[in-house]
Amino acid sequence: MDLHRIGIKFFAGADSTAELIEFIPIFHRWIQNRALDLLLIDVADYSHIKAGPGIVLVAHEGNFSVDETGDRRGLLYYSKHEIPGSPTERILKAAVNALKACRLLEQDGEINSKITFPGNELQIFSNDRLQAPNTGETWSLMEPAIREILGKLFPGQDCSIEREHDPRERFQVTVKVPEAVAVDTLLQRISNE
Repeated sequence: MDLHRIGIKFFAGADSTAELIEFIPIFHRWIQNRALDLLLIDVADYSHIKAGPGIVLVAHEGNFSVDETGDRRGLLYYSKHEIPGSPTERILKAAVNALKACRLLEQDGEINSKITFPGNELQIFSNDRLQAPNTGETWSLMEPAIREILGKLFPGQDCSIEREHDPRERFQVTVKVPEAVAVDTLLQRISNE
């Protein structure tokens, strides 16, 4: 399996009260200030779609969004192009990009009091149904990489992993750990920051 379109979503805390449209000027500012080490291009507003993609920050390498799929808000990143390395390295790259965006939102003076990322619940998914259909075979191939990532993110913690079983849905797992973990701590565990 040569999967490159990998996504990860870190769920926002229950105390997050920001309106979706509040993220539009923030994402535009990220583009202007080159806030992330990616080629940031444009912002798309899908706030009119209930439980949808929310506000999307389009980058050359992948897309970020304040996503509300499943009526659960979170910061989502998914890669759009080939990523070098093993499946573990590819998931790590997506996680680092997502966590950097979470950190920027938590530190932003305009929005930081209205959104938090407890770091104890996330989804990992494939955005490529051809390379990674939602089957037991895909899970068998992806499970070692996912467990390795979780071991880095949550060392010593008991992780609950729930896999989406509906073959009509994309391959995805939801992970929960009992205790919150700061975004900066998660970033330190998986990157050189």
